[in-house]
Amino acid sequence: MRQILMASLVAVTLGSARPAVAQTRAWPERIWFSVSGGVQPTASSFSDGFDVPLYQETEKVSIDYPGKGGALVAASGGYRVWRQLAIGVGLTRSSRRAQAAVDARLPHPFFDNQIRDVRGTTPATRGEVGAHLLVGWMLPLTDRFRVLITAGPSVLSVSQTLVTGVEFAEVYPYDTAAFTRATTKNATVTAAGFNAGADLFWMFSRRVGAGGLVQITRARAKEPAGTGRTVSVDAGGAQVGAGLRLVF
Repeated sequence: MRQILMASLVAVTLGSARPAVAQTRAWPERIWFSVSGGVQPTASSFSDGFDVPLYQETEKVSIDYPGKGGALVAASGGYRVWRQLAIGVGLTRSSRRAQAAVDARLPHPFFDNQIRDVRGTTPATRGEVGAHLLVGWMLPLTDRFRVLITAGPSVLSVSQTLVTGVEFAEVYPYDTAAFTRATTKNATVTAAGFNAGADLFWMFSRRVGAGGLVQITRARAKEPAGTGRTVSVDAGGAQVGAGLRLVF
């Protein structure tokens, strides 16, 4: 759905820009800088599961990590190399905190095939730092309002809290158990992906302006979860922001 919305935004922007281009309006400056603060409204949810030995049987643990939005900081800069074609680089940083749902099925210490279910939650944070190569097309819609359409490859460093075990309390006759806490680790991995977006410039002076950013980044990260396991995480997502724009 996000990809469809982004494609629609780009199509509308390009369509509205054609009359301006036909009037030979130019983007006179060579260099641009863009700094924005904003949000990444949602992140991709994912789940994990693993088995561990307990009481001569198997404890089964499953975890659901919810998708939740977080704060975003984005910056980019580049150079108009030929006509309206520009090359640049961008950096993004986002972070979010949510509660992961943990479900464990515990064998009984005395009786076979007598499972006790325990459930709880644990804090789980995700941080993403992205480096993006931007290939852009500069569209001067009016003398003050401009749009920079960009796309290119990205590299995302993804840090995620992962559950590695469950601690519980039990008392004789051990027919029930209670969740006490989850043991966790912080895993970090780097993954390749892509970016696409539109940066809006509203110039209120010759060099300085304000603007808004709408973009999407995406990468598939395989986080190391211990004991040879990996967890697949869809990193990135739709991002929006607003801030300062400079041209030279």
